[in-house]
Amino acid sequence: MLDESGLIKAEVERLVPKPLCILLVDDHKFFGDLMGLLLKGEDDLQLHYCATAEQAKKLLETMKPAVILQDLTMPDVDGIDMVRYYKQSAKTAHVPVIVLSAHEKGQVKGDAFDAGANDYMVKVPDKTELLARLRYHATAYMNYLESQLLMRELKRISTLDGLTGIANRRCFNETLSYEWKRSQREKLPVSLLMVDVDYFKNFNDEYGHPSGDECLQRVAKALEVSALRAADLTARYGGEEFALILANTDEIGAMRVAQAVRNSILKLAIPHALSATASVVTVSVGVATVVPEYQADYMQLLKAADQGLYQAKQNGRNQVAKNLILAEDI
Repeated sequence: MLDESGLIKAEVERLVPKPLCILLVDDHKFFGDLMGLLLKGEDDLQLHYCATAEQAKKLLETMKPAVILQDLTMPDVDGIDMVRYYKQSAKTAHVPVIVLSAHEKGQVKGDAFDAGANDYMVKVPDKTELLARLRYHATAYMNYLESQLLMRELKRISTLDGLTGIANRRCFNETLSYEWKRSQREKLPVSLLMVDVDYFKNFNDEYGHPSGDECLQRVAKALEVSALRAADLTARYGGEEFALILANTDEIGAMRVAQAVRNSILKLAIPHALSATASVVTVSVGVATVVPEYQADYMQLLKAADQGLYQAKQNGRNQVAKNLILAEDI
């Protein structure tokens, strides 16, 4: 997990580069100059000044601010509206916004916080207080980004099979359920391939479990390459069994992928002395395709593909067998 932690911190630094960018939006240039003097000599902070809302919006297209300082009273725009703009923009939705005002009216403060402001300061702020608040909010923002990236990484890891690095059974179930419901709504075909490594127990007995693990890793990689579209999912279903979900794919397309899968494993040419089918590792593939009805359950597709796999094994293995699902079957 140390490597992931380092990558996450590097990503945070990419999103919030150093020195930390402080965006000041205020129509009075003298105040911009004053803020520049207050931040002068602070090597970790870099002030960027904009006199208009349009300048700020243009700058934000490329800038990655750590904190935004927004004046409330401007001739071209209401400062409260600018706060709302920041919070509604995907790029700045979570960037801390400190509102600047010449007075401390309770109603004004309330409106600013209701719009999404993170803090409120009266002009002209004390230097010590200003620096403390800027660093506090910048640090909080970076901690937020780090936690979000960490949760995203943990979620990603939780959906992967530890041995092969492809999707695990949990991810498979969630994806199949999603694609099934989507196919129901849009009346599109969905196909499922169940893939089993032939005589894998014999392989483990002959070559040992470490070689068996390496075999499964190579098979998984070949299967993943065979499913070319981003919407397709390759998963380890369990043991030496794999599954491929092919969204919006008819029977002809599914059979084409299934044959490509079988051939890709043959081309690996992994020796298998105890196979009754070939001298190298092979797979059997079961295929099922359906345009699901609204009352149907995706388990029907799973059962059909599994039956196709059973037929492929019964017929001698190292082959593809399809199982046609009729409307009355679902």
